[in-house]
Amino acid sequence: MEFLGIEELMRYLKRRYDATERKSEWRALTGRDHVSGVYDTFVFSGDAVHQIKAVEVAPQRMIAVGGEVGSGSPDLAEIVRKGSPVPIGVVSHAPDASSIIMFGMQQYSSDVAYTLRSEYFQSKQDRLDSDLQRRLDIVLKRPEFRTAYRKLREDQESYFS
Repeated sequence: MEFLGIEELMRYLKRRYDATERKSEWRALTGRDHVSGVYDTFVFSGDAVHQIKAVEVAPQRMIAVGGEVGSGSPDLAEIVRKGSPVPIGVVSHAPDASSIIMFGMQQYSSDVAYTLRSEYFQSKQDRLDSDLQRRLDIVLKRPEFRTAYRKLREDQESYFS
């Protein structure tokens, strides 16, 4: 599967989720890179792992890209369980129900997301990062997003310094 914009990827995942009889095997884990401010969400569908990279460009406005990054395995499922369970809406800040992933709970851990990103799916990160940066550059050409994004980045930098 090729990397997709978030709308196409979510439609694809929703179709796969609705078609499977093994819904209980699906898991999601989100973490945030506190240096870059990028959210990484890994969706485990039993036989495949999809990754979504997202960055907030304005309050409650995110851009994201994603795609299949590998196959699932029992040891990965065990790693995902090390995160803390949270309602998915708390992490995704989605105002409309159509953008909420199919199951209501996910795990949150920046440490586990870092491990998945750097040790298991490292080969896909450059492509996802460059695709996300390309889309971010397009969005930031609009003045309202450029100003909001700059303010968010300044707030993040002051919070972590």
